[in-house]
Amino acid sequence: MFKFKSILVIALAVCASSAWAQLAPKSELVGGYTYTSLDEGVGSRLGANGWNTGGTFFMNNWLGVEANIAGASNSQSQSVVSGLTTASVSVSDKHYTFVFGPRVQFGHGRTNPFVHGLFGFDRMSLSGSSSITGVGTVSVSGTDNAFASALGGGVEYGVSKHVGVITSADYLMTRHLSATQNNLRVSAGLSFRFGSGWGGSKF
Repeated sequence: MFKFKSILVIALAVCASSAWAQLAPKSELVGGYTYTSLDEGVGSRLGANGWNTGGTFFMNNWLGVEANIAGASNSQSQSVVSGLTTASVSVSDKHYTFVFGPRVQFGHGRTNPFVHGLFGFDRMSLSGSSSITGVGTVSVSGTDNAFASALGGGVEYGVSKHVGVITSADYLMTRHLSATQNNLRVSAGLSFRFGSGWGGSKF
């Protein structure tokens, strides 16, 4: 009797798990590489490498709520040697972007194009230092938080039912120091998908 009850409990648990997997809304987590073309003003642009991560919870087969966090940075340095004296200058520009908003996805098989409109803020950190041999080093730094929006989209390709490759491109607008920066951002990475609705037998 005890053995029969144990088998019955296990069978019910398996059935419940299967039913939940079929009923649970689909969602995903993503992570990967990001390249950002930063608008430095007066026609000048700066390339920044970094990372991005986030996730999307889908309310149905096509509409979801997406959150994204990304970091991008650019560091440069220059040294000039004259006799026994060396003068060095280094600067660093870092951005951390936190945005969220609606995502609309098309397709239900391996290939799923999407568009999104994400809104939040960007944290900019600037730092610089200069040094001269025998004189010393001077360093300065500052931060600024500003409104940010990422408007764009991309394509997700399912490698399997729960793993995919995702690429995206965005117009990333920020408002640092009361000015508008028209940045461009492209990303590529992996998606890890949960719940039902990811193509089923099509994979």
